Amino acid sequence: MGGGHAHLHVAAHAGEIRAAGARVTLVDTGMFWYSGRATGMLGGRFAAEDDQIDARAVIETHGGTFVSGQVQSVDRAQQRVYLADGQTLDYDWLSFNVGSGVASEAITGCTTETNCWPVKPIANLDRLRATLSRAFAAGELPAVAVIGGGNTGCEIAANIAALARRHAPSHARPAIRLLQGSDTLAPSLPTGAQTRLAEKLTALGIEIQYNRRVTERRDGELLCDDGQRIGADHVIVATGLLAPPWLGDLGLAFDDGLVVDDTLRSVDDPHVFAVGDCAHINGHDLARLGVFGVRQAPVLRSNLLASLKGDALARYEPQSKWLSILDLGDGTGLATRGQRWWLGRTSVWLKHWLDRRFIESYRV
Repeated sequence: MGGGHAHLHVAAHAGEIRAAGARVTLVDTGMFWYSGRATGMLGGRFAAEDDQIDARAVIETHGGTFVSGQVQSVDRAQQRVYLADGQTLDYDWLSFNVGSGVASEAITGCTTETNCWPVKPIANLDRLRATLSRAFAAGELPAVAVIGGGNTGCEIAANIAALARRHAPSHARPAIRLLQGSDTLAPSLPTGAQTRLAEKLTALGIEIQYNRRVTERRDGELLCDDGQRIGADHVIVATGLLAPPWLGDLGLAFDDGLVVDDTLRSVDDPHVFAVGDCAHINGHDLARLGVFGVRQAPVLRSNLLASLKGDALARYEPQSKWLSILDLGDGTGLATRGQRWWLGRTSVWLKHWLDRRFIESYRV
C-alpha cells in the first residue's frame, strides 16, 4: 500500500518475489513525486515530470500488478483490504509505505482556503509553482507567508524567491515572510549552519520572524497567538510532517506511525509491515526524511522474501549520521552531516547528482 521510496525498491524487485511464489500488487494513487527535488521544482529549476517516477511502469515491468486506489479500511481477520472506490484485495502479507502529511487543520480556516498550500502532497507544490509563475509573469507581487522555519520551510522560502527572480529578474521582489514558531531557525542543523542559513535567507530578500505561532487564517491575514496580524496572499504550511491519522484506525499499535520492531514488522501483527514516514520504529525517534526509507528498502524486500520462505528476518539499524542538502534556489546548497556542514555551489551540485541518480535508477 503506497508508492514510497521503499516500495519502489520492492516493485523493482517484484520478479524476485514472484520467483519465490508470491503475487505482488502495488496500490497507489498515481505518480511517485520525489521529495528531494520538490523544492527545486517549486523554484523553477526542474519541470514537474523531472520530479516524478511512474510507479505503475516500475512494477508492471518487473511482473507485478498496479492498482490505482486509496485504502478505506483493512479487515485483518480476513486479511482483506477495502479501497475507497469499492475494490477489495486479499493479502497474505501487507506492507504500508504511504508517506506523511501536514496538519494544516491546526490553523483554523486553512483547510477551506484555496491559497493555503500544505507542503504535502508534493503535487501541491507543482500547483503553487504554476499559480505563482502566472502572477510573477503578469508583474504581480503577491505576499507569501511560509509557516514553519524548519529545513523544509527554509527551502520553500528560498525557492519561491528563486521563482520570482526567474520571472522578473530586474523587478521589485514579492514580500516573502518565513514564520518560525520558536526562536531558532532550522533547529536540527548545527548552530553555525543555522546562523549562516539565516544570513543567506535574509540576503535573498526573505524576512524571518521568530516566535510567530499562527492560529488562524482569516480575510487574507494570518492571526498569531500574540494578537499579531500578518497579511498574506498565499500561505505555505510547512509545520512538520505527521503519519496519516487513518492508520490509527487499523487496530494496530500506533504512535504517529504504525509501531514496528526492527524487522519493520508490526508489533501486533506478523503479516503487516510498515516503512518510511508512516512507520514508528520501536526505540527510535527518526526524522521524516527519504534517506531512511531508502535504507529501509532492502531490509523490507529481504523480509518479505524471508516471510515467504519461513526464514529468519533481517534487522534494520538506522544510521546515526546522514547527508542532508538544502537547495537554496540560487545555485548554492547547504549540506550537513552530523555536526559538519558546508554552504556553496558544490553542495547543490552534489544534491542534484544524487537526486538524478535516484530518479534515473527507476526510469523504465
